Amino acid sequence: MIQNPKARRLLASVRGRTVAVMGGSFNPAHRGHLDIALLALQKLGADEVWWMVSPQNPLKTADDMAPFEERRASAVRLARGHPRIRVTEIEVLLGTRYTADTLSTLVSGAPFTRFIWVMGADNLVGFHRWAEWKQIFNSVVIAVFDRPTYSLRALSGPAARRFAKARIRQRAGESLGKRRAPAWVFFHTPLNPLSATSIRYGSDWPDRRR
Repeated sequence: MIQNPKARRLLASVRGRTVAVMGGSFNPAHRGHLDIALLALQKLGADEVWWMVSPQNPLKTADDMAPFEERRASAVRLARGHPRIRVTEIEVLLGTRYTADTLSTLVSGAPFTRFIWVMGADNLVGFHRWAEWKQIFNSVVIAVFDRPTYSLRALSGPAARRFAKARIRQRAGESLGKRRAPAWVFFHTPLNPLSATSIRYGSDWPDRRR
């Protein structure tokens, strides 16, 4: 049972709804994140998108990571004006570190809410390195959105091959939230090529290599 009162209120607010969850460092949030969120709303029939700002990605070094509140603030600024995009600190509230633990807690703690895990094709490439990655596929349905230069590697990678039989067609994407895991879809949709790294080391973000 979820103990944190704020987390319980958050989950109660989406009871009976379909929520597309996008996890990430948002270091900082950028237009590419917004593009995926808007596509998720359009193509998945989601009621809202959660941007789940990670306290610290286990696969990334903390040396180049802005403070959590700074990253969260960048996501809040970018999401402003989009009422169906909600910036959350759910992992902080739940005390979870790994995506598999976070999603299993959400699914068990909100049985009347339909969760869809959303990620870019770049994440699918190395998804088999995530902790309990097979558990993620088996606990929630997944939507993967293409990113420039990644589609071939993503669809030929270990995770895509392991769950190839669970993949559904793009045109069935709107039904994804009503399906039982494992089920996933890959959208061949042109997206913004921006990366958080290029923004961090540009003129609009402090150079954290110093």
